Amino acid sequence: MAESSDTSKNLSPKEYKDISYEYAEEFVKECAAEFGWRRLSKNLIMDVGCGRNLNCCKVILKEFPRVKTLFAFDKDPSVFRTEEQVDKRIRCCVGNILERDSLKKFKRRLDKVISTDTIHTIYDKKLVFENVYRMLRRGGQVAFHFILDSCYYNFLTVLLEIPKFRKMYKAGFTPNMYPKEHRSVYYKQMLEEVGFRKVRSNMIEKTQPPLPNEEWRDLLYDGYKNKFEIPPDEVDEIKEEAFQIYVTRIEKYEEKYSYRVLMLSLLGVKPKYGQKSKKTVR
Repeated sequence: MAESSDTSKNLSPKEYKDISYEYAEEFVKECAAEFGWRRLSKNLIMDVGCGRNLNCCKVILKEFPRVKTLFAFDKDPSVFRTEEQVDKRIRCCVGNILERDSLKKFKRRLDKVISTDTIHTIYDKKLVFENVYRMLRRGGQVAFHFILDSCYYNFLTVLLEIPKFRKMYKAGFTPNMYPKEHRSVYYKQMLEEVGFRKVRSNMIEKTQPPLPNEEWRDLLYDGYKNKFEIPPDEVDEIKEEAFQIYVTRIEKYEEKYSYRVLMLSLLGVKPKYGQKSKKTVR
């Protein structure tokens, strides 16, 4: 799998709908086409950072109803506290992808590891890649889908440069979360250094066209309101001020979008016996 060129894809507007399932569905189909997935009836697959909605697991079950076992893996036990009936082929596992002690039972056991909307939240991505390498059997496949840049993160960064907003801020913040030098080639090389072969990396910019100003202003506010202590009598003023900051400093070009995010698909294969990798992870 050679590295592919950057592409751009526009999403049609969806009324405030959570699009994480749609992203998971697109990514699973991309993996199936790239790796040539068929029935998966003998496959053990892990979804790292599965989240409360188990999006990847649900998509895989829909596309491959004969799949053998899916390990829904998350470090937060509360994501599994749900009244929703979970398919018997999904096994819920609590653990930390950065801690090898919680991964011992999976060592050289898994056929595939997939993850969406998680890896960008972890600073030590190389350790994640190494631990996944250890869990895979020879010939096993890995597929990561994560954010490289986000309009909302850039928006929050700009807000926190303003004393008025910084004083009201109450949440955590990671400076330089998406370094501009960490793009497709950077992560492709990192995965190869760990030992994976046939690595493919593909950047996709996903966007949503602008909404009417009032809807757009409210949508922005819904995204940041819980991160700030905003006095009730200042809500309208803050909404307008933040909106003007977004459209003049974040979406400052003529072609504006209400949502813009740069995603990376990163796929690779653990070498089979007889193949030499650049590095062996013990």
